[in-house]
Amino acid sequence: MLGYTSRLFLILPFFVYSNFQDSIQKIELDDVIVKSTRIEVRKKQAPLSVSVKNLLKNKNYSSKSSFSDFTNSIPGIYTSSSNNFSQDLRISIRGFGARSAFGIRGVKIIVDGIPETTPDGQSQLDNLPLSLISNIEVIRGPSSILYGNSSGGVININTLSTNLLPYFKTSAVFGAYQYQSIQRTRVFDWNNSSLVVHYDKRKSNGYRDFSGYKSNILNLKYLRDLNEKNKIVWQLNYTDSPYAKDAGGLKLSEVEDDRRQSRKNNFDYDTYEKVKHLKTGFSWKHFNDDNSSIESYFFYQKRDFNSKLPFNYGGIIFLERDYYGLGTKYSKQFFSDNKFRTITLGIDHSNQQDDRKRFKNNLGEKGEITFDQIEKFKSTGVYFINQTEYNSGLLFRYGIRYDENRIGTDSEAFISLNKFNPSIGVSYSINDSNNIYFSTGTSFETPTLNELSNNPNGNGLNKSLDPSSSVNYEFGWRKNTPNLAFDVIVYLINTDNEILPYELEQFPGKNFYRNVGSTRRYGIELSSQLLFSKGRLNLSYTNAKNTFNDFVLDGKNLKGLSLPGIPDQILDIELILNLSNRSDLLINNRLIGELFADNLNETEVSSYNQLNITYSKQIFNNSEIYLGVNNLFDVNYFDNIRINAFGKRYYEPAPKRNFHFGFNFSF
Repeated sequence: MLGYTSRLFLILPFFVYSNFQDSIQKIELDDVIVKSTRIEVRKKQAPLSVSVKNLLKNKNYSSKSSFSDFTNSIPGIYTSSSNNFSQDLRISIRGFGARSAFGIRGVKIIVDGIPETTPDGQSQLDNLPLSLISNIEVIRGPSSILYGNSSGGVININTLSTNLLPYFKTSAVFGAYQYQSIQRTRVFDWNNSSLVVHYDKRKSNGYRDFSGYKSNILNLKYLRDLNEKNKIVWQLNYTDSPYAKDAGGLKLSEVEDDRRQSRKNNFDYDTYEKVKHLKTGFSWKHFNDDNSSIESYFFYQKRDFNSKLPFNYGGIIFLERDYYGLGTKYSKQFFSDNKFRTITLGIDHSNQQDDRKRFKNNLGEKGEITFDQIEKFKSTGVYFINQTEYNSGLLFRYGIRYDENRIGTDSEAFISLNKFNPSIGVSYSINDSNNIYFSTGTSFETPTLNELSNNPNGNGLNKSLDPSSSVNYEFGWRKNTPNLAFDVIVYLINTDNEILPYELEQFPGKNFYRNVGSTRRYGIELSSQLLFSKGRLNLSYTNAKNTFNDFVLDGKNLKGLSLPGIPDQILDIELILNLSNRSDLLINNRLIGELFADNLNETEVSSYNQLNITYSKQIFNNSEIYLGVNNLFDVNYFDNIRINAFGKRYYEPAPKRNFHFGFNFSF
C-alpha cells in the first residue's frame, strides 16, 4: 500500500495541475521570506531545507488540542503523544527527537524570537497559545550553526503580531471525551503600539481511562514602535495545569482486550503531572541605518513541576526549574554592481538550574526522600554567518559557531562540553522557475539534565553519557510556477554517540539513557503546493532509512537494523476546497509507515492511514462555525510508542472516530 501511495504522490500534483490550469486565472504564490535562518532569505533561494506555513491565510479548523494539528504537510516531521498531556507532545525531525520519553528533545523550539528550549535541550509546548499562532518556519536537519545545542531541526513559531486592528474574539471548541477549549482574545491598538491579551481554558476526560487533563493559559504580547529606528516587543505567558493524568503503556494483549484501559500500575500509583509555568521576554530591534541593524532579546522562565511515576523508589518528583537567556546580533549589508552581501555576528547566553527532588511513591502517597540535587547547565555561543547573493542567480552562504556548555551539580564540579559547528551552502537559480542547492552542516546534542540525573549507578550525574554529534549533507531542487511550488530534497546524516532510552526491570516506567555508537539517516523529502480557482492542494512525502551503523547490544551486532520510533514513510495530503464565498471543506489524509518499538527490531508497529474532514461556514463578518470528524474510517492506531519499554509495554492507543465542533465570533 505504501509503495503504491508513494508512487501516486509523485504524479498527483502534476496530474491535478494539468487538469486545473485551464481554470486558473493567474493566481500567484507568495514570494516567502524566511527569517529563522538568522539572515533573511527568499525561501526559493535558501540553501537549506525549510518549510513555511502561514496560518493567517490558511486557517486551521482542527480541534487545536495539540501543536501536532499545525504540522501536517511539512515533510520530515513526525509527531506522537498528542493525546497524552502528561508525557507531552513528542516531535522528531529526520529522526532527531525520537528518543524522547516525554516532551521534545533534539529539536530547537523558538516562539516569537524567544527560545522555548532550555539550554540542555528540553522543550515542552503545554504553555503554547495555539490559537494565536500566525506562522511556522521549520528548518529540517542539523542547524547548530544557527542555534547551538540540540538543533537537529528548528521550529520557529510566531504568534499574532502584524497588521493588528482592535477587535475582540471569543472562540470555543467542543469535542469527544468531554473536550472543551474556551478562548478569548482582545487586541488593543494605540498610536504606534498594540497589546494582545489571550486566555485559553481547556480540559478533557481523555480517550483512555485515567488520561484526563486541565489547563489554563494566559498570554500577553505588547508591541511598540518607539520611532522609525527602534521597535520593541514584550511578552508574558502564564500556564497552570493542575493535573494531566498518564494512562501508561500497554502490552499488545492488553490493547486487544480493551484499548481504552489504563495500565494498572499507573492507576495504582496515581501517575500524573502538575505544572505551573511562567515566561517573560523582551526583544528590541534597532536600525542603525538602511544597511545595518542590531537585534537583542532577554527572557526568563520558571517551571514548577510535580510528577508521579508508576513505581515506588523515586516515583514522586518535585522539580523547580529556573532559566534565563539573552542574546544579540549585528547585521550589515553591502551592495555592489553584481552582488548583495549580508554578514551577521551574534552571541547567545543561557543559564539553567534544576532543583530536583525524588521521593518514594507509596501507591500515590509521598514517602521518604530518595534524591535531592541541584543541577546546572550554562551555555554561551558565538556565531558568524556570511550570505552573498549574485545577480547571476548564485547564492553562497557559510558560517561557524562555537558553543561552550558547562554542566554540574551542587556537589560535583562542572564539566565542559564545547563544540565548533561549521556550515556551508550554495544555491543557484537556473531560471525564474528552477533553483538547485547543496549544503552541509553539523550539529551536536548534549544529554539533558533529566537524562544525566537518571543514573543507573545511583546519585550524581551519569558522566558515561556523552554528547552526540552529526554531519548533514543535502541536495535540493525547487520548482516554482505561478500556481505550483514543488520541492525535492535528498539528505544523508551521520551521527556519532546517538542517545537512546532503555528501562530496567526494577524501575518499570522510568527511562535511563545510553550511547549507541554511530547511526546513519538518509532519505528523500518531497512537498508541493498547488493553487487553483476553488482552493489549494498541499502534499508532502518522506521516505527515510534510519539505521544503526555501529552498535553492539548484549553481544548482538545491530548494524543495519532500524532506529526505533521513526516511521519509514510519511505521506500527507491536504485539500482545501472553497465551496462558496462563505464555506470551505478541509480534507486531510495522513499515512504513517511502519516503525519498530525496540532496538532489536523484534516488534514492528504497522502502518496506518488517518483521514480527517472539517467543514467551515462564515455566518457573520469575521465570524464562523465549523464541524470536523477525526479518524473518519475508525482506524486502530497508536498515539505513542514507548521505545524499548520493559515488558513490551510499548503501546498507547489513539482515539477512534471522533467529532469536534467550534466557533469564532469576532467583533
